[in-house]
Parts: sequence; C-alpha cells; structure tokens
Amino acid sequence: MSTAEFDAFDASPVPMWIFDMETLRIVELNPAMERAYGYPREHLLRMTILELRPPAEREALLAELRAPKGERGQGRVLAHRHRDGRDMRVAIHWADIVYRGRASRLVVAHDVSEQARAQERVHLIARAMSDAAYDYDVVSGEIWFSDGFVRNFGYRPGTLPRNVDEWSALVHPDDRGRVVASLAMALEGKEDAWTQEYCFQRADGTYTDVLDRGYIQRDGHRAPLRMVGGMIDLRPQHLLSTRLRLLERAVEAGSTGLLIADATVPGFPVVYANPAFEQITGYPLSQVEGRPFDFLQAADTTQPGAQTLREALRDMREAQAPLRGLRPDGQPFWCDYHFTPMRDARGRVTHLMALLVDAGERQRHVQQLAWRTTHDVLTGLPNRHLLLDLATRAVQRAQAAGTRVAAVVVDLDEYKLVNDAFGHGAGDRVLVELSARLSRVAGPGGVLARSVGDEFTLLLEGSDEMRAEMTASAVHAALADPIELGDGRNCKLTACVGYSHFPEDAASAESLLMSAEMAMYQAKKQGRNCTVAYRAGKMPVTTGKLQLLQELREALEREEFRLLFQPVFSADLRLVAMEALVRWEHPRRGLLPPSEFIAVCEESGLIVELGRRVLHEAARHHALLAAQGLSHVRIAVNVSAMQFTHGLLEDVERVVREFELPPGALELELTESVILDDPARAAQAMAALAALGVTVAIDDFGVGYSSLSYLKRLPLHRLKIDRSFVNDLERDASDRSICEAVIALARTLKLGVVAEGVESPFQRDWLRESGAGELQGYLFARPVAFEEAVAVQPRGPGPGGPAGAPRG
Repeated sequence: MSTAEFDAFDASPVPMWIFDMETLRIVELNPAMERAYGYPREHLLRMTILELRPPAEREALLAELRAPKGERGQGRVLAHRHRDGRDMRVAIHWADIVYRGRASRLVVAHDVSEQARAQERVHLIARAMSDAAYDYDVVSGEIWFSDGFVRNFGYRPGTLPRNVDEWSALVHPDDRGRVVASLAMALEGKEDAWTQEYCFQRADGTYTDVLDRGYIQRDGHRAPLRMVGGMIDLRPQHLLSTRLRLLERAVEAGSTGLLIADATVPGFPVVYANPAFEQITGYPLSQVEGRPFDFLQAADTTQPGAQTLREALRDMREAQAPLRGLRPDGQPFWCDYHFTPMRDARGRVTHLMALLVDAGERQRHVQQLAWRTTHDVLTGLPNRHLLLDLATRAVQRAQAAGTRVAAVVVDLDEYKLVNDAFGHGAGDRVLVELSARLSRVAGPGGVLARSVGDEFTLLLEGSDEMRAEMTASAVHAALADPIELGDGRNCKLTACVGYSHFPEDAASAESLLMSAEMAMYQAKKQGRNCTVAYRAGKMPVTTGKLQLLQELREALEREEFRLLFQPVFSADLRLVAMEALVRWEHPRRGLLPPSEFIAVCEESGLIVELGRRVLHEAARHHALLAAQGLSHVRIAVNVSAMQFTHGLLEDVERVVREFELPPGALELELTESVILDDPARAAQAMAALAALGVTVAIDDFGVGYSSLSYLKRLPLHRLKIDRSFVNDLERDASDRSICEAVIALARTLKLGVVAEGVESPFQRDWLRESGAGELQGYLFARPVAFEEAVAVQPRGPGPGGPAGAPRG
C-alpha cells in the first residue's frame, strides 16, 4: 500500500480493515473502525474477523470465505457485534489484495443499523385482527367456533371446544371462577351484552390474554336463548403497544431525522419533527410545525436533488436524493433525503414522511478531496491545474476589457541544497515562508500559485505594463531577509524570475504561462538572482527543454507525427481492436517514442492539440478497417489528463460525425488519475461519450491510486491490466494474484479485460485460462504501420523468429 493510499485509508470516515486470508487475523485498520466497533486498535489487531460476527453466524462466514469468488456477494448487509454486545448491521464491500506479501482482503464497512431501523419504523402496518367468532346455545350448552378460532389459537378443527364446559376448562384456573360467574350473572340478569378479559389456553398449552365480547339473544320473557360473540387475541395488541412505545423512544433517540406532514391539508403542513431533525437542520419542531413540507428544498431550488424531490412530491412517489439546505443561522447542512408518501388501506396518501441522514462529514471529506485536486497541500496555494484555469479566465477578462495580464514565474536558486543540508522538513518551512512573502507581493488583486517543486507563478491583471517588472523587483526584495528554519538556524535564498504579458507575448493562457517559464529558464542560464522579460522572436534559442518545445511546435506545424498500431486479440486469438500509438518522425533523430516528447507536451499544453490530431487520424482509420470487412474491430486512443478537460467531448463528437463511426468503433483509454482528479466532471463527460457510442477503458489499472468505488458508478467498458503485472507472471505469485483479482473484479462488474505486455506463451496461456478476454503485446506484434497491423496472424513464437506473422 502506497503512502497516498495509506493516508486515504487512515483518513477515511468509513470503517476499513485488512485481514489475512489464511489466519483471518486483522492486520491493519483505520481509526474509523476503532470508533465504530468500540475496541482500541491494539485489541482489534489481536482479533480475527470471526470475533466481529455473532457466534451463531461464524460458521456461515467460514463457508462464505471458502466459496468461489464469483459467489461472494458485494454490499451484503451482515450482523456484526459491537464491543458492548449490541448487534450492528453493516453493508460490506471488499477487495482481495496482497498486503505485506500475504494474500489479504481489504474490507469497507458501512454501518446501516440506524437506516434499517428508521426504515422499519416508518412502515407501520395496520394488522386486521379477525375475531374467533362463536355461537353459544344457552339451552343445550353447545358452542360453535369459526375458523378464526383455529387461526388465532392454533386448534385443529377436530379439537375445538364443543360446549361451554370444554370452553371454560381452557380458561386459566386463576380466571376461571371469575369468568364463569360473570357469564352466569349476565345470562341470568337483564343485560344484552357480556364483556370479559381473561387468560385462555392455546393449542400448544401456552396462555394468551383475550377480550371476549358476547351479545345475548333472549326470548319474549327475557330468558337467554343464545349468545353470539367473538374472542380477540390481545397479545398482538399488547405487542403492538409495546412496539409503538419502543418506536416512539427510538424515533426520539435516533440519529436519523424524521419529518412528517399532513397530506390531506393544502400545503402539506408539517405535524412532527424528531430531535435528530433539529440536530441535522437546526430547526426545532416549534419552528417547522405548520410550515410547508418542502420548505427545506425551497431554500435552493437550483440543486439537482431539490428538483428530484419536487417531482416526486408532485407525483406522490418515493424518491431519494442528496440535499443541501440552510440552517436558521444561514450555515449550510448536507443530508441524504428520503421521501415517502404514506397511504391508507385504500391507497390514498394521508401523510408525507422524510428521512434525513446527516451527510455533513461525507460532504466535508468530498470538499477536502476536491480542494486537494486544485491546491498544493503544503502551502494551500492553487496548483498548476487551477493556475491554468485562473489564467484562462484572466485572459478572457483582459480580451473583453482590452487590458493586460502578466505572468511572473519565480524559481528558487539551489533550493535542493536546503533539503540536502537541513532535511525536507526545513525545505518545507522555506516553501511555506516563501509562499507567505510572495502572497504579500501579489497583493489582494493578484494570484499566487505553486506550479511545481520550488517554482511559483504570480498572475497580475491590469493596464500597467511596468507592474510585472516592479513585481519581479519586489520578489527579489522579499527574499532579502533570511528565512528561519528553527533551532536557531536560518538560510538566505535567491531566485530567478521570468515574466511575460498578454497580449504582447502570448495569445492564450497556456502560451502566457509557457513564455514566462521560458523567460525564467533564460534567467537561470544567466546565473542566480536574475530577472528576464520574455520577448517574442528575441529570446535566444536554448538547448534542452526549451529547444525541444520549439521543435515540437514546429513538428505540429509540419505534421511530423504519425501513428503506429498494435493489434489486440481475443482469448481465441481473433483480432478485436487496434491501439493507436503516436510517434514523432524527427527530421534528424528518426522515429522517436512518446517517452522522448510527451512530458514536454504535457507541461506546455501542446498535448491538447497533439491529442486532437491523434484522435482524428485514428478515427479515420476505422473507415479503412470497414473497407476490409473489419468494422467490428475497434480503434483505441490514449487520452491525457489535460486533453480530457480541454474540449475532448467536442473533438470526439466531431470525429464521430465526420467518419460516421458506429457504436463501439472508438475507445478512449484513460488512466485512473484522470478520473480521480475530478470524479464529477469525469462522470459527466463519460456519460456524454457513452451517448455517442464511444467506449472507455481504464489504462494501467492498479498501478496508481485506486478508488474502487468509481468503477461501479462510471460508464466504463474495460480494464487494462498494466504490463508491470504481466511481466513476471511466470515467476511472481503476487503478480498472478493481482491479475486474478483484476479479472475477478472486472467479471463481477461486467467489464472487459485487456492484458497488456504479453510477451511469452506462458503469459498468453495463463491469462487465457484465468479469464482475460483480450491480449496485447510483443508476442503477437509490436506497434507497426496500419497495413501490417491488420495483416498480423497471432501464433506461438518460433525459434528465433517473430511471434506474429502477416495473414496469407
């Protein structure tokens, strides 16, 4: 488990743990598990997972662990035992992993106890209680009982009491004398009705309380002839009464908010709110009673959850949605809002009910993760991703107003020496102090971002063409004072500064930042503590990154990039896909792989244009496939993080329309980081891609930070097992376990699997037998020209020969 993964594991508000698959002992856990189960960490690390379950369910757990992987359900709700002895209901999700070299399982547990209880409380079922009717012939003493007597008291038809003596024999001895005397007095008197409560014996020998009501028929002389009545088993009523009392206490004490409104009155006024509702929303019953049922949604009608709930209220149907509301003091709150219309026996809606589960902690966690994707954690400043967004907006404002934007890039001189001499802790203190000083330089109208490492960028808006130069001087002045490192130590640093202006030096936000960075690189070449202003056409040509950047720009203009294709085969070795791979046909250095230029394209923003051209060219080749009767073969294209967030959807729409691509013809390969940078935006974009008939695969699955939750939420089609797991399949049991786990996970989620980097017959055969649906690698073919890729026939490698050969 990497450091980032462990931090996420440790910081999760949801209980998580890892247990050894052989010993079943818990080997790692997060603080949320300690809180949820009531045990200290040291105690839990001495326990097995069997001890988390009630004793009666432990054998079932062992049986489940022995079951094949495909038969083990995800998301099942199980009973767990708290340290204080109470049962908890938890929804379990898991993934098999290798931890500290051993087969282990990562478990995520969601406590749904309160939600389950709350759901049970709201469905109050009116139970119709059918009397055990009887007809007592007073003259003969015979009694006839209806079928209700059989149902209520468990007697078989042949064993029913036949007369009053047999009936009275079943009355509890403590009540018999009183009941018989009361009946005789009623019959002998003038009453027309008789009522008694007493204990009555059931067929199984137990006793139950009954309410007996009889109506006496008399002759003209008021002599009793017969009594017709019914015996009501009071035990269900007593149980219901007890349950209602417990329900009331549970509703009052529970953590799930409850809101009930009268649906028979216009406006649906609120009639009840429990204390948990007040705790979540800040509104006590005294402030909500009589208000419209939907007053929480009315505070913000633009949020999607409010629209969903309004439609459900209009249609009188059950619905659930996340909701953001405002407390009486104006502070926001978040909850999961579950709306249920309550109907009577005839189906008429009589009441409206809402269950509110507090989602504040989850929302804070989401906001924290979102903040971390756009900010530098150490300094709290915007990161490079957010900087580009801010620069784009600034350029747009400047275009509209006819003003300038300046970018000032600051890079510390010999910062590495601080880390080497004083340690990374001291280096971090330097960066924090520098960010504080540069923030004062930027002022309230400027933007300061930490671009990368010890490089900072200031954005300045306005018409003053001298402001950037004065800011550069202010940066040098801000570094004049030594920086305290603690323990009486300090250091004094200098920096090189480069700056550029829009629109004089650049036509876009990307080129504005890049030109300022080029100026900073030129300052670095001139020595320490220098400032250089970018001048288009006058900046000396340099070697290294700047030279490469210039050559890449020219390569795009001269269309020096070309595509090679690597075929992908199904498990039965049929051609199913071709991955388009870009190469640079350099005029002097020959054909260059992506490792020689992609990083600079990413840093400079050129990757967007390059990716757009690769996408267009790859899509064009599908028409060539169709012409050869291979329209079923899909074209796969890699997409970078920057390309994904810069007009990818429009580019895809354009090529799908231009080349009339059928559904499934084009597949985009994304890395996990692209999705996790902005899950909400990724989900929206991927849904739109799916609507265009474009499939999505996760490339290099498992090598980075993995969050399995996104797999079930996003419209994915395939997982690509990274070649690093395939390389050592023959020698490394861990790699085999990882591949098996990915294949099993994909099968469970109904996703396809492509294994990359297949280079040996053993890898090919093992992956096919393990369930990998598609294979790709040098065993079949290296990346080659399109015509060669189409002609490849997969076969086993011959002595000293290639793995694949052309068709025919």
